[in-house]
Amino acid sequence: MGKRDKLKNTFDKMFGNKERNDMIKDSLETFLKILKESSDFNPILKSAVGGVCASLEILNKKTKNKEDMVQMTANLAGKAQELASLQGQGNSSEVEHHIEELAGKLDSINTKLGEKLNHSALRRAVQADRDTQEIESYCQELQTAYDQCKTQILLKIERDTTTILKIRLYALRVQELQFSIRLWIGCITLPPLGYWMCGMAGTGKSTIAKTLCSEFEEQQLLAGSFFCSQQIPECREYDYIIPTIAYQLAYYSRTFGETLQKVLEEDPRIADNGPSVQVKKLLVQPWEAVMKTKRFEGCLPVIVIDALDECENISEVLRAIVPAIQDGQLSGLRFFFTSRPGEDVSSHLQIESEASNSGTVKNFYLHDVEESQVQNDIETFLQYELKSELQNHQITEKQIQDLVKISGKLFIYAATTIKYIKGAKAKEWKKKRLHEVLHSAQGTNIVHTEPMDELYSKIFEGAISISKQTPEERKESLRVAHTVVSTATPVTCDTISQLLGYEIETVQAIITSLQSVMYINKENNKVYTFHASFVDYIFSAERSKENYCEQFVYQVLLGKACLSIMDKKLHFNMCNLQSSFLLDKEVEGFDERIAESISGELEYCCFFWGYHLGKWTVDEAVISMLETFIHKKMIFWIEAMFLLDKLPLCLDILEITLKIQSGEKNEVMLRQIREMVNMCALGKIQGRTPHLYLSIVPFFMEDIPIFDRFQRLMKVKKAGKTLRQLGSWSAPSRIECLSLSPDGNILATVLGNGEIMIWNTKTGVQKGGPFQGHSEKVSSVAFSQDGERIVSGSWDNTVRVWNAMTGAPEGDPFQGHSNGVTSVAFSPDGERIVSGSYDNTVRIWNARTGAPEGDPFKGHGHYVTSVAFSPDGERIVSGSDDKTVRIWNARSGTPQGDPFQGHSDTVNSVAFSPDGERIVSGSFDETVRVWNARTGVSEGDPFQGHSNQVNSVAFSPDGERIVSGSDDTTVRVWNARTGAPEGDPFQGHSYQVTSVAFFPDGERIVSVSSDKTVRVWNARSSDPERDTLQGHSGLVASVAFSPDGERIVSGSHDNTVRVWNSRTGAPEGDPFQGHSDGVTSVAFSSDGERIVSGSFDSTVRVWNARTGDPEGDPFQGHNNSVSSVAFSPDGERIVSGSWDNTGHSNVVTSVAFSPDGERIVSGSGDNTVRVWNARTGAPEGNPFQGHGILVTSVAFSPDGQRIVSGSDDNTVMVWNARSSDPERDTLQGHIGLVASVAFSPCGERIVSGSEDNTVRIWNMQNGQNHNWTLDNDGWVSCPFNPQKVFWIPPEFTQSLSIHQNHLIISRYGHTDISFDNCVYGEDWAQCYSESNK
Repeated sequence: MGKRDKLKNTFDKMFGNKERNDMIKDSLETFLKILKESSDFNPILKSAVGGVCASLEILNKKTKNKEDMVQMTANLAGKAQELASLQGQGNSSEVEHHIEELAGKLDSINTKLGEKLNHSALRRAVQADRDTQEIESYCQELQTAYDQCKTQILLKIERDTTTILKIRLYALRVQELQFSIRLWIGCITLPPLGYWMCGMAGTGKSTIAKTLCSEFEEQQLLAGSFFCSQQIPECREYDYIIPTIAYQLAYYSRTFGETLQKVLEEDPRIADNGPSVQVKKLLVQPWEAVMKTKRFEGCLPVIVIDALDECENISEVLRAIVPAIQDGQLSGLRFFFTSRPGEDVSSHLQIESEASNSGTVKNFYLHDVEESQVQNDIETFLQYELKSELQNHQITEKQIQDLVKISGKLFIYAATTIKYIKGAKAKEWKKKRLHEVLHSAQGTNIVHTEPMDELYSKIFEGAISISKQTPEERKESLRVAHTVVSTATPVTCDTISQLLGYEIETVQAIITSLQSVMYINKENNKVYTFHASFVDYIFSAERSKENYCEQFVYQVLLGKACLSIMDKKLHFNMCNLQSSFLLDKEVEGFDERIAESISGELEYCCFFWGYHLGKWTVDEAVISMLETFIHKKMIFWIEAMFLLDKLPLCLDILEITLKIQSGEKNEVMLRQIREMVNMCALGKIQGRTPHLYLSIVPFFMEDIPIFDRFQRLMKVKKAGKTLRQLGSWSAPSRIECLSLSPDGNILATVLGNGEIMIWNTKTGVQKGGPFQGHSEKVSSVAFSQDGERIVSGSWDNTVRVWNAMTGAPEGDPFQGHSNGVTSVAFSPDGERIVSGSYDNTVRIWNARTGAPEGDPFKGHGHYVTSVAFSPDGERIVSGSDDKTVRIWNARSGTPQGDPFQGHSDTVNSVAFSPDGERIVSGSFDETVRVWNARTGVSEGDPFQGHSNQVNSVAFSPDGERIVSGSDDTTVRVWNARTGAPEGDPFQGHSYQVTSVAFFPDGERIVSVSSDKTVRVWNARSSDPERDTLQGHSGLVASVAFSPDGERIVSGSHDNTVRVWNSRTGAPEGDPFQGHSDGVTSVAFSSDGERIVSGSFDSTVRVWNARTGDPEGDPFQGHNNSVSSVAFSPDGERIVSGSWDNTGHSNVVTSVAFSPDGERIVSGSGDNTVRVWNARTGAPEGNPFQGHGILVTSVAFSPDGQRIVSGSDDNTVMVWNARSSDPERDTLQGHIGLVASVAFSPCGERIVSGSEDNTVRIWNMQNGQNHNWTLDNDGWVSCPFNPQKVFWIPPEFTQSLSIHQNHLIISRYGHTDISFDNCVYGEDWAQCYSESNK
């Protein structure tokens, strides 16, 4: 007998004795039963095993050595169990073939035994001492047959994954893992003697380990391996690992084997000792002998130990072997370990820093490999496994990609999915299973999920089973696990501890125990689950059973925790900002202040309290809780979001909260708060957190009852209705049209320079660069319904599709139109595009390929201006320069019914109502019309109100309102049923409004204009209960005080003259009507009894100032518009100026007498003011120069020493009437051209009327804190302090009563502001006091 045989016998005895002592306790009947049950899965095998069991029973009766008989039967039963555990793996037909082969072999062996039993020699033999040898031979044949079958099946399984294993290792070889392993193996001077590859279950650890073993073996570097397995008894016992490795090392090294033989002869029972003794005696001692021979100099043999976590009490082995590695006792050997994350392993192998790796164990986390890299490997695996299905068109490349995506980083998920799909016998079943997997939201099949469910249940059982924890500990563990899957986004252990009220150490310990399904990311310390299938599992009561997480319960728990944490931690001036003059980022250590003041858990609560609240069932308790939060902490929550630059998210959360039916009182406050945040997000105060309080809160203190602790803010008094503009931003050039994304978050605009530009609608910030590709002007853009694509049409005759996020063109331009494209739109399903053109046609295109679908739709007599799909995608509406609207069948292109006729000019814009039953159109004829989409009948009269062409129309999402934009610079909202205007026009644009749209919530409107701005408006009418001033409906062209100062007269482009009380702003009597065109100028007579007016109708009229009756006939004589009129002081003469240019080099816009009647002042389109001798007509002095654009109005002061002028530059100027020098700073406040100006009788006030539809009264005396200016962005500053002191939201600037204005007359009322006793700058934080009630 050779030394190796002696060694084998020694080991066999060593383990055989132990096994026999353990197994003898069980009866033969027990193992026969196991043997039979293990074959139940296959009828053919079951029959063969039945015969074997019968033979074993006969042998047991005949043999004298019962113990050996029981032991051999037990061994055979074990083999059968191992085989049974492999059922369902691999290709089912091939596996069945191997099982049937095994059944045939068992029958053959059993038949031979039967022949021997019938032979007299065997009968004699079994009665003799030789019976054991014969029985052993029989049982060995049976075990060999089982082993061969098991090997064939395992090879099949290995073969199924061989391709992906090699590819995976190849990919990783090029990448981090393989490079790391090669470096570790190849460099003998590299310190770490151990290498630990850690990865969550299913990431491919064992397959990599097996492949490495093959490669190491080829290189003669594999000294030993042990693959732990929970399924195989001898592979899950920790005390088998060291002896097995020692046995393999003995075969690898003769010196090791000889030394080991001596050790075993000295102590045959060494296997009964613990791992520490085993390592010392079976590894260290023999290896020392090897190292003395210097046999392995230049190469380092490798020991591979796989799946440490599947071995029970693995800590015992690691506690012994790792120190031996660290201490250099096994120098010259390399150890490659793999395992899932887990405390039992990581506590011994995990090394926190690379520096501490010296001489110990190097770590590699397989689940940290870049996901794209892993998914490339998974894709190759799926391509290989499903190649026949791909070839037979049973699965598409896109479906493969979808499978890759849902597999994440888990090979086991991909493999399980493959087994599930290919396990279906019929092709149709495979299709159904594939559909189930790709659309799991419709419900998962247990056949697919069962393997993963078993895996997850085992992990839970091993980590937090009731046998290992007290009921309370298990409850806490489940709460932590459930919180991980219930938070809106991954969070840190610290945040979890705060949300649950647990100690951080407890949370970390629980997460560590569950590291096979979740892990702590080292970059951000947040806890992630490895795969979405775990979340599906734990949210299913049927699948996870006692581990089930009830989502609603945890949403309530986390929502309440968020509100509680915010209640405790939110407060005024979170970051202790010391000056309102500084940008946040200019504050020293601002980022550090943020981190210190807004902890991770508070940030989570601020970001996601609405998410959790939105999943609750609302009751009185919830309503009460929300109301308390609104009153106590919401303004400080907004401050925190401001500091974190998350105001758009703030708006999203408010939208969620508004949807939960929180009670009328809460909803009213939340709407006001949302408007306030909108102003912040779209205003000019971004990055200036103190101005939330200084510049925004004052405008809402009357409306939202949550500011009782605030003091010393600017005082704001709002009278009448206010404008509804929420914010605006500017573009580089004029804006031609817009399209709003389906979610309302992105706005696409077409600029006059031909570029398409994308904006964030919550912040007004441009997203990415402009889309460039068309060679001529772009006329139209539209989003697809999923928001992923944008289509554009251009005067270059083409249609293009773009990626909405990147701006990259998708495919080539769509060519077919013979003239410029005017309008484009996607079909609701995103598969088709419609376009209208100057070539008079409508075309349909395949949105993916650009191929035309059918022939052009012909029928319009002139160019097509606008097109749109119906909501069901079956019809198309088009508007045209031929003044008609048409409906077309979207499939065939045939017109449906006759053209809709009614407009008297070009139809500029058309749109379907959301229900597809109505169509709205806007026209060059200044009207909006609504049509029955089926019959073409006009529903009601045209909507009239615009004073110029209507460029754009759209329905609200509920179909009850229509918005229109016009060349008259206004946006209007109409009742879609009655045509009545809802509220006043939205004014703010300075040039034509080119395009309008409702936001998806119906609460806001967006408009774009040739004035290069985008404006967002509150779509709802102003509060009807507020006092209103019924002003002019058109531009106020002229105003004047009565001689006693008690009345004001105004003339307007609405063709009327009106008289007002100058103290209250109330109208006196009805409008004076008689002019046939706009009134350009008005004036009182010196006794206040008469009013003179001039008009575009070329006439001058005189009116009774008390009754409004005309006095005599109109004065006729001018051959062009009368621009200005005035009484002489004695009331006997009237002077008028006209567009006939008399005296100036351009039109005379305004004239007035001096108080003594000896001089006349005139203003002109030549930008100057001139004074003339009223008797001779000779000019007195030089022209007054200072205005940048034409002078619109002039007037003398009562003492004749000053002249006031208004201009198209929106300003008012006061001049010395003798020297022509300006007497004070320019008066700024109007946002439209100043059409008329006049002094009060006392000379201390000036009144001005403007194109912005307001009348302003200016105080010429300066008072406390009144020397401030308002710039074009809305910032208030003072001469002594040029800093940005306060910001005025655009909604209030048009009607703002600034320091010289004590009264404004406007259809929007007016806003009075006082800065007396205000705090700002370094004192700003005094605006809040905890002690105020």
